[in-house]
Amino acid sequence: MKLSFIRRLNWMLTGVVSVLMLVSLAVQTNHVNTLFRPLIEPELARKAEVVGSYVVAQIDRAVALGFELDKLVGVDELLSDALAANPDVKYLALEIGGRLHAFSGTEEARSGSRLTVADAPPEGESPQFLDTVLPLEGNEEARLHVGVDSGYVRSAMNEVVFDLGSVLIVAILLNIEILLLVVGSSVAAPLRRVTAVMKQAADGHLGVRVALRNRDEVGELSRAVDWALDSVQHKADMTASEQAMTKIGMMQRVVELRFAIFIFSLAEELTRTFLSVYIKQLFEPVPGLSMEMVIGAPIALFMLLWAVSQPIAGSVSERRGRRAVFLGGALLSFVGLVGSGLATDLIQLIVARCLTAIGYASVFIAAQGFVIDATDPKQRAQAIAMYAGGILSAGVCGPAIGGVIAGQVGFRTTFLISAGLALLAAFMAWQVLPRVRAAQAKSSRGLRLADAVLCLRNPRFVGLAVFSAVPAKLGLTALLFFLLPLALDDQGVSQSWIGRVLLLYWLLMIVVSPMAAKLSDRSGQRIGFLVAGGLVAAGAAWVLSMPGSLGTALAGVALLGVAHAMLGAPQLAMLADVCVKERAALGETTVIGMFRLIERLGSVVAPFLAGLFLAHYGYAGALKGIGAVLAACVAVQLLLSALFRPRPPADFPQRTPA
Repeated sequence: MKLSFIRRLNWMLTGVVSVLMLVSLAVQTNHVNTLFRPLIEPELARKAEVVGSYVVAQIDRAVALGFELDKLVGVDELLSDALAANPDVKYLALEIGGRLHAFSGTEEARSGSRLTVADAPPEGESPQFLDTVLPLEGNEEARLHVGVDSGYVRSAMNEVVFDLGSVLIVAILLNIEILLLVVGSSVAAPLRRVTAVMKQAADGHLGVRVALRNRDEVGELSRAVDWALDSVQHKADMTASEQAMTKIGMMQRVVELRFAIFIFSLAEELTRTFLSVYIKQLFEPVPGLSMEMVIGAPIALFMLLWAVSQPIAGSVSERRGRRAVFLGGALLSFVGLVGSGLATDLIQLIVARCLTAIGYASVFIAAQGFVIDATDPKQRAQAIAMYAGGILSAGVCGPAIGGVIAGQVGFRTTFLISAGLALLAAFMAWQVLPRVRAAQAKSSRGLRLADAVLCLRNPRFVGLAVFSAVPAKLGLTALLFFLLPLALDDQGVSQSWIGRVLLLYWLLMIVVSPMAAKLSDRSGQRIGFLVAGGLVAAGAAWVLSMPGSLGTALAGVALLGVAHAMLGAPQLAMLADVCVKERAALGETTVIGMFRLIERLGSVVAPFLAGLFLAHYGYAGALKGIGAVLAACVAVQLLLSALFRPRPPADFPQRTPA
């Protein structure tokens, strides 16, 4: 497939800006190391001097009262207490005549009764500790050593570099979204509008007009086309022309809507890294329920209402229009996010999250409906992919930037920032979406109980939806959104690092998904991809359960991203293969709606199941338990696939060997 000029322009601009950002990151990193390292080390020495001065004052007071320095009792306890109050100090040592009289801290700083930090480090290596020496009053041979880890400076610098790297990734994706908006709305969409008008005119609808007011080359082209149409002396089919103009105008707004969806999705994704930790802070005991089960309730209710509200919001948007449902949902989400940030107990948070869930379901179903309304069937897949791309980009940007914001300003302020983004998305949609609902030839209906019964009678559909799609959502919610943030926070990992860990999942989804989809189409082995993806997801859960904090977390999240990338495209492709009769009876949209509704049940069950495992087996046991459930689902899916193989079509009888 050849790239169009607009796509080449987008990629070229993105590449140039990305290279400039990378160069800027390298310059900033070098500047940070050059500028701040000389400032941090004196501050550490000053901190060590303050801590040491307190200890020296206590010892000097005892000596002033007449006690002999080398016979003082309780000096070790004094050093230990001072060390406990200052965890960034690695050791405190009282040295008399070159030998240690009292010591507290890491054993790496001494060898027997001798302090080794004064020894010169090997050539080319920096000292392990920054040693500050304070003399005692009246005794020239007595000195107090206060040691600070020299690696603290390096780790602080690395933290800044990692933050800058996360910002770089977010900035590149934001740049892509902004370029899509600017280039798409000012160049690509107007050119498509001119093309569509010319095609309509060629079909005899001479009442169509480009009607662009741009003061650029594209505007001049559109005015020339309109002048040519005005000069044609022919009776135009004005009714058909008005309908065509409405369709052309709606198509132009799809690109602009993507950015609104990106901003709106970003509002929720900012809270991914700390939501379970925030819920834990508001925990209040509930009789008969463990803390872990109570923490899982807001997440599970959010997913449940999101799943249930989508069909209802879709039906309302058919009657009231996409614009009204989108704006109403965005305002509900704004209220819910503000309420989440201001909640003082778990009940208030649950109510706020429920409002947010209804709002999110309404926004996404209204936006998806508008994309379907505004595009021709031949262009619909690309339009939906573009719409979904905004959501996926927000999934990459949100956790990284949300972790940094939460680490700097706190959880509550981050919720309020998210609320502001939801309000901004509502304002953008208010300008983009048409005020009047476009006329539709056929109104779609919502899901019915009979539809579910018909689909669930198909064992192959059950194997795909219940034992592949549901476990995928269960693993995503239980591992990535619930257990992992809690486990890393319990280990003392910062919110910034939790955000970076979650960022890896979305990056791998973006990179691996297209490759997995292409390989799946070429090989035709859908079930093989589903089984492999399910097993890799189960393995990811077991990797996450291993000790090692950040290292194993990154490896486990990477495996989970690869696993879900392998599952996404084959699931939808296989759905068409296993539901031939159901699609003929219910329609493809209804079958996909039923599949998505069942899929969301995994997200609903996940927090409760993860909380139950966590209450009984701890973090490692809970992660292994989720992995065992995912592996069991793969086994059941394989069994159903073996027992209910697809039969050859009736028109083509199976050949028997000669």
